[in-house]
Amino acid sequence: MKVLIIDDEKSIRLSLRVALGKLGVKIFAVASGEEGIEIFRREKPDISIIDVNLPGINGIEVLKEIRKKDKNCIVIMITYISEVRLAVEAMKLGANDYFTKPFNMEEMKESIEDHLKYIKKSQELSDQGEENKTEIIGKSKSIQNVKEIAKKVGNMLYDTFILIQGESGTGKEIIAKAIHFNGIRRNKPYIALNCAAIPKNLQESELFGYEKGAFSDAKQQKKGLIEESNGGTLFLDEIGDMDIMLQAKLLRVLQEKKFRRIGGIKEIAFQANVIAATNKSLLKEIENGNFREDLYYRLNVVPIYTTPLRERREDIELLINYFISQYNKSLNKSVKGITKEALEICENYEWRGNVRELKNFVERVMIFQEDEWIDVENLPQNIISYESTKDSNAFIGSNLESVEMEMIHKTLQKNNWNISKTARDLGISRVTLRRKIEKYSIHK
Repeated sequence: MKVLIIDDEKSIRLSLRVALGKLGVKIFAVASGEEGIEIFRREKPDISIIDVNLPGINGIEVLKEIRKKDKNCIVIMITYISEVRLAVEAMKLGANDYFTKPFNMEEMKESIEDHLKYIKKSQELSDQGEENKTEIIGKSKSIQNVKEIAKKVGNMLYDTFILIQGESGTGKEIIAKAIHFNGIRRNKPYIALNCAAIPKNLQESELFGYEKGAFSDAKQQKKGLIEESNGGTLFLDEIGDMDIMLQAKLLRVLQEKKFRRIGGIKEIAFQANVIAATNKSLLKEIENGNFREDLYYRLNVVPIYTTPLRERREDIELLINYFISQYNKSLNKSVKGITKEALEICENYEWRGNVRELKNFVERVMIFQEDEWIDVENLPQNIISYESTKDSNAFIGSNLESVEMEMIHKTLQKNNWNISKTARDLGISRVTLRRKIEKYSIHK
């Protein structure tokens, strides 16, 4: 596990490094947002602890950059009480928690331990692979249309080209798998390449393979993914990140239905469904010179567009119940579902990470769920507080401490003044909560 600390105060970096070092995690600590973003790109940490007020790029901008690249990384913001309004903004942008300075190091350590347990359990569930990843869930008109297209294309004997476009987390890979595994090619190879995950200088050898001696490191012949997918499906995820020079070579393969390994002279026949997916606007990429127009039209024979979850809220209940069912099996639990009140909050939430964010939310809740029904008190604080933070400016006045006081008061009311539940929702200890109740003179 990796933890990234971004804070310009050396004493805080050192204290966190000492406290968290006992948890057996690899720690990266830097003083600026720019350094933090660079390390995040390189190391892909599981948890990031970010100071809101940083020199240069501030903590909010760092959070935005992290969320662009990783919807799953746990992000904890730290701030002075005078900057609580920025912490509220960070929660709206996808932060998981925040601490105000000076914070209790033991409470921070306990919070990190809880998050590490969640990450470990999440990885175990992912490894089990029990989910049916070929089922497209939803009743909205847009999803019904996608299902119909996937069924028709998947059962065609004719090899074709499919381009799936949509925001991150909207289920593009699920659709690609549904086309393959629910169709006539289900017993044929399904080969996937994430173009964004492979350095551009290695993409060609991954796709085309190579002959022995083709270059200095080519010690033996290697089949490429194009050859491996023959007769089945080749899925090119994040096609917008494919090297522009490689795009021309791919276009030739798609047009001529044959290719050569790197360093080879023999042409090999290629017959397969080719599915490409992207979260970028390829038309804009064409305008900017990053994507070939002829390749775009070659791939766009069967266009599929995935709608953001916020535009098909009628699917949220079905998706939540589907994920509950899956995690009941994985975790050996018997959760019956979600209450009407909790569902209403979920349906009003923005879900910037789309279905992926929703799935991760259900997974997190299910790991800690003990009751038969998921209720409001079981929801993460960032989802509960979303509605109230949308108009947070209405109650953020000159006294910024009122923001924290208001949040504590509302959470206490929601939990019928149950101290344990409120402390858990707020991510603080009961001792800290009682101290703050006394500090702000909060009463029923």
